[in-house]
Parts: sequence; C-alpha cells; structure tokens
Amino acid sequence: MAASFGAGAAVVDARAFDRLLSFDPESGVLVCEAGASLGKIYALATPRGFHLPVQPGYPHITIGGCIAGDVHGKNPARDGTFRRQLRELTLLHPRHGVLRLDPSSAGDAFDLTCGGFGLTGHILTATLQLARLPGGGILARRHPVGRLEDAPALLAEWAPRSDFIYTWHNLASGRAFGRGFLYTGHLTGRAENAAGPSRGSRPPNPRTARYARGSLPLFGPFTARVFNHAFEWQQRATAAEGELSVFEFLFPVARRMVYFQLFGRRGFHECQLLLPRQAFPEFASRVRQAVARLGVPITLCSCKLFSGPPSLLRFDGDGICVALDFARGRAATAFAGFLDELACDLGGRPNLLKDSRLPRRVVQACFPEYDRFVTALARFDPGRQFRSELSERLGL
Repeated sequence: MAASFGAGAAVVDARAFDRLLSFDPESGVLVCEAGASLGKIYALATPRGFHLPVQPGYPHITIGGCIAGDVHGKNPARDGTFRRQLRELTLLHPRHGVLRLDPSSAGDAFDLTCGGFGLTGHILTATLQLARLPGGGILARRHPVGRLEDAPALLAEWAPRSDFIYTWHNLASGRAFGRGFLYTGHLTGRAENAAGPSRGSRPPNPRTARYARGSLPLFGPFTARVFNHAFEWQQRATAAEGELSVFEFLFPVARRMVYFQLFGRRGFHECQLLLPRQAFPEFASRVRQAVARLGVPITLCSCKLFSGPPSLLRFDGDGICVALDFARGRAATAFAGFLDELACDLGGRPNLLKDSRLPRRVVQACFPEYDRFVTALARFDPGRQFRSELSERLGL
C-alpha cells in the first residue's frame, strides 16, 4: 500500500516469497508464505471445495497485506475480520528473531501484527483455516432500497442468512439521493459446469490486469451523476436474481478495473467510516447537505454491517461501514475534511488503510486505544526499526 512508503524508507517487496507450503484437504488448514496471493490460494483451494471466507475483492492482494490490514470481507457482521481465520503466523524482527505467534501467545505481538500496518516486522508465513464450499455457484439477489437511512435495518435483517451482503446507493444530488439496492448472495450446492469454469471464474492474467490511468479525469459533478443514474437504470432493467461464479463472488473488483481508469491521473479518495447504528440517520442527513453544498462528485457509496469488539487501531466493531469514492479536487479536499469532523462528532472509526491523508488528531479522537497501540509498539520495538509514511503521519 502506498501509505507504507516514505522518505528514507526501504520498502521490501515480498511477493517472490509466495509458496503454498502445505494444505490438509480434510481440515482445510493451509500454510503459505506471506507473499502468496489470494488468487493463488483460490486456484488451489476452490477445486478442492474450500475458500477463504474473509478476504478483499482483488486476486493479487497478498496474505501478508491481509494480515497487516486485518481486512474485512463480504459479510463482516457474521465472519469478522481476517484475523479470525488466522491460526498462526511467523514474524521476523531483528531484535526478536523469528517468532511463532497465535491468538493465545503471551505479549502483544500477535495483536500488534494483525492490523498493525507492517510495523512489527516481516511476516514470513501464515497458517489459515479455510472454509468449505458447498458448490461452485452463488445465488445473488438484488433488493431495492428507498433511502440511505434504510440501509442499517435491511443489512441487519439479511446478514445472518447471507454469504455476501452490501448496499449500493446513488448519492447524486436531488430526489435520487440515497436510493439504491441491497445485494445478497448465498453459496449454492450446484457444481461447476462440467465443461469447465466460466470465463468469470478464472483469475485474470497479472500482465493484462495492469492498467495505465488516463491523463484526463472523466469523473466530475455532471459525469458522476450520469454514471450513478446509468448504473441504477441498468440494474433495474436486469433480472433481480441470478448466479455468479465463485471467482466473481470472491473477487468482484477484478474485472471492473476500468472504473478506476475513469478518475485519470489525479486519482480519487476512498474514505471508509465505521459508524454506530444509532448515529447513521444523522450521518446520512449531514452527508446529503454537504454533497449539495460542495458539489462533490460521489461515484460510489456502499454500506456493510459490522459486528465485533473494537481494539487498537483495527477497523472493526459494531456498526455500519460506509465506503465513499470521490474524484480528487478542491471540493473533494473539503469533503474529506468534513468526513473527518463527522467521524469525530458521531463516534466513528475511519479506515486507516483507505485514507492516506488522514490527520493524526482525527485518529487520536476516533480510536480510544491509540495510546495503548503506541505504547505497546514501543515496548515491542524500542528502536522503532519499522517505519512508514503512515506511521510518521499518525505518530505511531
């Protein structure tokens, strides 16, 4: 992640250390090196009837990155975050040597490493507990949502009985604001097509998956509205129920990279906030006012339900996760600052991995265990040998 870069920092690329060291087809326990990608695990595990239930949606993300970010997956209210399926890891630190850590290990090293942004050392290997796949397909359904404020109740209703669940909302200004869809999916017992997996079930070629961003941004206030309305119309014009391949279920972003090209070289902000459910109506109201006032082009708004104990600097806890994408620019800078203050006001938690301009004061205000993280990290690594742009910006 770019937030790990920094002036004077040596960035170590561990992707060459990507071996899958062992797999037990009875228990689903997999041991791999930290550079192994989600796509590589998919290629091994899926034909054998297993998958990682908690993972982000792009196949070239590494296991070490998933651990360092303690990432979430398709239904965090039910499945938790990545560390829940992590049985053990090995960590290399010059002061401590090679450490074998698990959730019951003495000290803070395991907790500091899971969601610790790579600041505890080099993750070498991981032992993961995979889950069984009942079949090769996903039955996906789409449900209309009238308002952004309706998202929490619908997510709570459907999360216990869904394998993936999220909402999408049109935040174009005017009467359409907040209208959208709830998407739910259930693993089916249907086997893959005997002729072989569908085109959407194959991992993309790493060479062809790369893209060069255009020089001119195509997302502005007008085009963002057109994009949102067109997507909403397209969704309403298609069947509300259908089947996805396992690959499309696990990696929904992999074949939609053109979306990111539309932001041009200037790029975009993605802000994720985890908000208490009781604060969500006020959040929706204030965002509606800010979007109208600033004219910021929101290209994506999506919500997920979270459930779990918040700790340290991890993006976890009970509440509603809101993800917002918007093109960079003067209005976007003002809107990002507005979201900072809103998180502080409403008791939210920003996702530190998603926002490379997040100020230290906001993190200190939003994470009650900020000081505990800083103190425990200094105790584990008094010389602070592992630093990054993120750690310097946030005072870690």
